[in-house]
Amino acid sequence: MKYVAVIMFFLSSINAQSLIEGRWHLVGFEDAIMYQFVDTEPYADAGLRYSIYVDENGEFDDLDGDNIGGTPHPYSIVGDVITIDTHFGNILSYQMNYTCDGQVVELINQGVTHSTLFREGYNYVDDNCIDYLEDCCEAEYLANNECDGVGCYIPQCTEDCAWEPMQCWGSTGYCWCVDDYGTEIEGTSIPSWQGLPDCATSSCDSGYAEINDLCFYEQDIQFLQQMIDNSYESNIELPCNEYDSQYCGSPNPYMDSSDSWMWVAVDGNTYQWTPNENGVVDPLELGIQEWENGRLTSLMCGAYIYCELSGPIPYEINTLTELKTFRVEGNYFSGIIPETICDLDIDYDNMLEFDVRYNQLCEPYPYCIDNNDDFWGQYDEGCSEIGDVNYDGTINVLDVISITSMILSNDTLDYQAMLMSDVNYDGLIDVLDIILVIEIILN
Repeated sequence: MKYVAVIMFFLSSINAQSLIEGRWHLVGFEDAIMYQFVDTEPYADAGLRYSIYVDENGEFDDLDGDNIGGTPHPYSIVGDVITIDTHFGNILSYQMNYTCDGQVVELINQGVTHSTLFREGYNYVDDNCIDYLEDCCEAEYLANNECDGVGCYIPQCTEDCAWEPMQCWGSTGYCWCVDDYGTEIEGTSIPSWQGLPDCATSSCDSGYAEINDLCFYEQDIQFLQQMIDNSYESNIELPCNEYDSQYCGSPNPYMDSSDSWMWVAVDGNTYQWTPNENGVVDPLELGIQEWENGRLTSLMCGAYIYCELSGPIPYEINTLTELKTFRVEGNYFSGIIPETICDLDIDYDNMLEFDVRYNQLCEPYPYCIDNNDDFWGQYDEGCSEIGDVNYDGTINVLDVISITSMILSNDTLDYQAMLMSDVNYDGLIDVLDIILVIEIILN
């Protein structure tokens, strides 16, 4: 009876709703991935965030479909701050800024917009709500009203209230290019004493960004940005000393240096653009890359290139459909390797083309990876044991909550969630697994 009492206690703390609940598209990945936030029992002011990938028909499944990626991420909300547990100690916190009557939400970290989501069924571009996608004249009006003295940035607009392709901020001396919605185009900001950026209309096809007069698939650029963001958000402490401080950080800050050794090959031509030295590693500054017809085909960030990446490998890695080489050995990646990595068109047995060894990645490993290789190695001392379903390093009541939620939701689990939750190894997730977890806690 004590087990039933404990279970009923968890089931009683339920039934909270939040504005984030529902299905959301991720700006930049609209055609590849969406997130569904589910306020599930027995969570209170919390729930699970599911990643849903597009199917072969270009549609997004329901939660019982075949294109649900990875273990769902628990989330909780306090005020306007959402905290998402992406497992193995990777905790992300964002301030939520809702606009467009709740149809758009910006996720803000330390004052910087990390990503933007819009609800399924909402037309992010055409609906153009004034609170978020205001025209240039509205932005100019707001900037003038909010400016409390000289030196403020005031948008520059055309007569019909469109954004001037080139924007300048006189007090800083910098100019940059913007898109039709006033968003800065990456890699275009330069100080006026070095000249003005070329903000002519892009000649790239839809879905491709023009950078350094070349076209790059925006989703591939976004994936590189996500790896960079995950590294900064991991807050990992590296063993730095005074002799290598300029190279020490995650990601490696030297990649943003003017004398960086990184390079990018595009359609057989090699480019070594001078990094913008803005203090942040940008996607085309990351490691050694090869692109063909605007798609990323090779990323070399292995042991001898010193990218020093950390945090989780993004679940969206399967959007890199043209990738043939993925070398990230000897970095600091942590958490579980997403099963979506097995969707790549890549030779997993060729270490010259695929290598994720000597990181901090945890079991269970996806089926396409041979961890019995003589050279396989992971620094996995911080990994979780079976039963630690929320990957916080401790088996506790939160794991009982997670397993109970899985049982009640009756969702199909991926192989990683199944292995971590099937405590008695009977191939089922049921009350027996809850009882075993409770026994572990009580003992």
